[in-house]
Amino acid sequence: MARLTLAAWKLRLAFATALLVLAFGAIPAFAQSSGSFNFNSDTTACTDIGGLLGGGTSHTSLKTTMKVSSGNGVALVVRPSAVTGLLTDTSISGKQGGGTVTGSAQAAVAFSVAVTPLSGQAPPTVTPNAPVTFDDRFLQISTNLFNLLSVCTDLTPCQLDVNETTLSAHSFDFVVTGLSSGNYGITVSWAPTTIATAPNSALACVGPVVITAQQVKVFQQSTGISF
Repeated sequence: MARLTLAAWKLRLAFATALLVLAFGAIPAFAQSSGSFNFNSDTTACTDIGGLLGGGTSHTSLKTTMKVSSGNGVALVVRPSAVTGLLTDTSISGKQGGGTVTGSAQAAVAFSVAVTPLSGQAPPTVTPNAPVTFDDRFLQISTNLFNLLSVCTDLTPCQLDVNETTLSAHSFDFVVTGLSSGNYGITVSWAPTTIATAPNSALACVGPVVITAQQVKVFQQSTGISF
């Protein structure tokens, strides 16, 4: 068998590479990521024990820090994720002739993110810049049953109305822009809200909860993609 010269091997290699490009397209270039990542967590559990909240967390904030590089379009994505628990216990009582009675209870948990410059930078922009509801439940019961109990008929029916509204997120992305090179402190806070009048009751708890923060690059698409 005739041996191929070095020039012939190079020619064959170049020809084989050209065939691969034609068959599969150009080989993509993989750029090195310049992003960074950090996190913090609170593992205290919020549990439901027979309809009662137990083991909730007493913490109201969770903190981490990020070092941001310079460059246009640098941003942070801060994501709090949490287990939340709500209890709304509503009851009503009345008597004949007492009219319509109503009882209600509401419980909610809202999260917010604050970013503080630690290297003398200007304050950044956090979007959204207001607390985000992770859980909100409103429960209301209304009835005229006690007023009409002795005279309930097809023409004069007794009624029991239950009105329940639930709103939830459990994970949300806060985007931080207007950054410059240096360190930033990130604080995630959550606040429970309970509204109820005895004998009604409302409770809320949070935990476990994890905050993640990632440095990203905002990509400006010139054409083809719009929102």
